[in-house]
Amino acid sequence: MSAVLLVLALQAAAPQPQSADRPRFRGEGQMRMFDMICNRVFPDEARVAAGMAKIPGARPLTPEELRVYLKDDPGRGWSMPAGASRIVVTIEAPPIHACAVRITNTDGVIDEGKWQQLLAAAQARSGGGFVTMPPQTFDVGDVRSQASGVQKQGADGAAEAIYLIRSTPKKPGYATEIRMVRQVIAPQRQ
Repeated sequence: MSAVLLVLALQAAAPQPQSADRPRFRGEGQMRMFDMICNRVFPDEARVAAGMAKIPGARPLTPEELRVYLKDDPGRGWSMPAGASRIVVTIEAPPIHACAVRITNTDGVIDEGKWQQLLAAAQARSGGGFVTMPPQTFDVGDVRSQASGVQKQGADGAAEAIYLIRSTPKKPGYATEIRMVRQVIAPQRQ
């Protein structure tokens, strides 16, 4: 079932023909991928891998490609075409277990109302108790990133966060990467 939903999400990621009087729904495919993979299937990595293997055009990232996204952190990832862009899914191994869905080559705009609906549904499925983090802007090298999201912390040390990050090179003419991330930290064992 999850593989079918992943395929549907990928299909939605590709640009769809639009009538002149209907605005394009921006970020729909990425949001569907993120919701299915990171909010519903993750942290079950075996199910994520099985679902990704069934998506036409999806391929595992090479170790060199994975380092671009996870640096020296262990994990795995996949890449697939999405019109003029690419969708990249990464799973970072614990202790901070993270699932991210990125789309490259964008203008940085998504349907904010749909994102808020997805975020509210994810928080409800995860038991609520999240607090909104103030938006942050930070620079890493020649890239400026803007991050927003929600997080919660349990008394046992467990934590969860969901972020939306837009990263844009400071040099003109470069596109924005939009990254949606869900992080889960397991409870601390006594």
